[in-house]
Amino acid sequence: MSTLAELPSDVRAGKAEAFGRTHGRELAALGVTQNFAPVLDLLPDIKRNPFDFHTLIGQRAIASDPAVVSAIALAYVRGLEASGVAATVKHFRDWAAAHRHASFQGGARYPRDVLEASDWRPFRDVLAGSNAQLMIGHVNLTAIDPDRPASHSKAVVDGLIRKQWNYQGVIITDDLVMGAIYGHDVCTAVVEALNAGVDSLLVAYDGAQFYRILACASRGGGAGKLDLATLHESEARLQRSMEARPDSISPRVAAQRAGE
Repeated sequence: MSTLAELPSDVRAGKAEAFGRTHGRELAALGVTQNFAPVLDLLPDIKRNPFDFHTLIGQRAIASDPAVVSAIALAYVRGLEASGVAATVKHFRDWAAAHRHASFQGGARYPRDVLEASDWRPFRDVLAGSNAQLMIGHVNLTAIDPDRPASHSKAVVDGLIRKQWNYQGVIITDDLVMGAIYGHDVCTAVVEALNAGVDSLLVAYDGAQFYRILACASRGGGAGKLDLATLHESEARLQRSMEARPDSISPRVAAQRAGE
């Protein structure tokens, strides 16, 4: 979508929505109902970080102007939704922290007012104008919570995103099989994420670790460490998300249902 950034605003919006419709139709034809896209990280200054082999944000970001990112991403999301596929905006953080993606030591040090006007703006715009879900990254947003990554910070998830932004949609963590989480106390991260109000825990890089993550949650529940009220709220959000999805389903899924 970065190829659209230099086009006139009316042209780029139409093309971005067409991208979304095309991707949505192709995904729906495979039975896929959720797309972990688009990337809303602002395009970084490559000169500052020419060796970004971990995140490749320079190859995935849309633009450096938050207003342009908002416009293109929102049109793309609407195209996906029109084709019956839900979108997921990612990765809630500031791009400078991507330089430390492997370890995330130090976190994001920009003041909140700077982040609100720049890196966070596309997230607020797209979430307010669509039914997109939010993927939250493993970065310490020191302006909000210097003690833990955003993905399992109650101050960030519940305090900032839920209460101050009033976003009541589904929040999913970035992959828990990453050095920032998996190389440390993953069970603490799982419990804290669920108690913070995160609705889904992502296990992507190594699918077999699903069982470890599930065991962490199970042990946390058995030890009384999970906030049941927060879990019930999360369950309700997930249910509303399913009910809000378009009725369109893929031909393959329709055929399967017809044969049941």
